[in-house]
Amino acid sequence: MAFISNKGNKNLDTYNKKTIDEIYNHAENLGIETQPFDIFAYISNIPEIDYWEDYFDDDISGKIEYRTSGIYQIVVNKYHSVSRKRFTLAHEFAHFVLHKDFLKQGNKLEDIILFRSSNDTGNKKELEANQFAADLLMPKIIFDTEIKKGNNKINSLADFFQVSSAAIKYRAFKLGYLKEY
Repeated sequence: MAFISNKGNKNLDTYNKKTIDEIYNHAENLGIETQPFDIFAYISNIPEIDYWEDYFDDDISGKIEYRTSGIYQIVVNKYHSVSRKRFTLAHEFAHFVLHKDFLKQGNKLEDIILFRSSNDTGNKKELEANQFAADLLMPKIIFDTEIKKGNNKINSLADFFQVSSAAIKYRAFKLGYLKEY
């Protein structure tokens, strides 16, 4: 089991970034690669998050849970591809940024089959986390630039952003580049 612990790194301030721009600026200040965004390195710099990979059934991508110690545990499916793990980690991180109060009330969020159903309306928190993760890993301005440069093949964009083809299709649909998803 891969495990990254931040408990010993108490010299960092409590995490308070709320927007994609703040996160990108913070990452750049930490010397973390932002193109593509290195979500693994970024998470390892947040003292409130413990991240690791574990074995789940294939239909479970990951989960986030608040512990009474003040640490948020994010666990991602070890069986999934790196591109899928990147999106799942960004999605769980989105819950950390957007839904801290909900998690602190003792709720845990487990994500099942991200980006597999075009009819999935999901619940509001899951949709918000998906959108945030997409914005973080595939920023609109960079996505638009790649399309304008002629990089308009799904697999090529997936390689560029280091996400799954399904994530690219969803993002392209949300940005108006595809008529249906």
